[in-house]
Amino acid sequence: MVLSSRALTAMAAIIALTAIPLAGCGGGDASSASSTGTAAAVADGGATGTGTAADGGTSTTSYAGIRDMLTSLGSELNGFWGANLGEGGTWKDAVVKVVEQTGQTACGEIDAANTGPAYCGPDATMVLPIAFFRDRLIGADDQGGNDAAVAAVVGHEFAHHIQAVTGISKTAEEAVAENPETANLISVANELSADCFMGVWLSTVRDEGRIEAGDVDEVLEALARIGDDWLTADAGQAADASAFDHGTSAQRAYWFAQGYDTGDAEKCGVVYDDLVDGTLVKELKAGADAVNSATTP
Repeated sequence: MVLSSRALTAMAAIIALTAIPLAGCGGGDASSASSTGTAAAVADGGATGTGTAADGGTSTTSYAGIRDMLTSLGSELNGFWGANLGEGGTWKDAVVKVVEQTGQTACGEIDAANTGPAYCGPDATMVLPIAFFRDRLIGADDQGGNDAAVAAVVGHEFAHHIQAVTGISKTAEEAVAENPETANLISVANELSADCFMGVWLSTVRDEGRIEAGDVDEVLEALARIGDDWLTADAGQAADASAFDHGTSAQRAYWFAQGYDTGDAEKCGVVYDDLVDGTLVKELKAGADAVNSATTP
């Protein structure tokens, strides 16, 4: 599979259409670090013990199995996308920091206790906090438990690197600057596109015979647990569709499947059409309404 950098860059042009007025969306800064989850995603705080983090900082325990898994995935994904992005020499390897406390990036310090995995475009750095992968949302362990869920999250973060390399991120920032009320919707579109790119990569893992029974269900369960509607309901809060910035659980599962079932990276740009024609707005509202009807006495 060879991805056309021209086709990928063409996706960015679609985002420019979001300069038309879109109701009900606000907040967000497209230039800040892009995170897989929210602060609520990490429930168990830091680890305990002593050791050294992969980025050179002091860690609180070794958790060697998870650290090695994350480091290995980072190397594989850099190699995969570097080889398959297409002609033009546009690829640049992402810097991967596996941390247990904090990770420094050009976007600021990423606190492992208060955020999920995050990607910073200005220095092409992604921070993968071990605490996030150990907690109940992903449930990884040193014996390789929930490894498919871990792979899905890391694959998603690498998709943000693809967006940065191909110019999608820059165009999104420009669209938000022109029409700030679209910020949340553009964020949702970018996150769902990233889930699709992650699915494309995992489709090649499947074709290589490395997907085991139950792995796809594991990925879908992880995506469900980091959907905006699930996180809102889990926190016992009223849901506001205009505040969603990653997409509902159903949306995340759908766009993962678009990549995984087809292996076609160009499918990942279709989400921007859904942004423009109002489909994303309707889906986000339906997800919020479902939360509110289930939690309202």
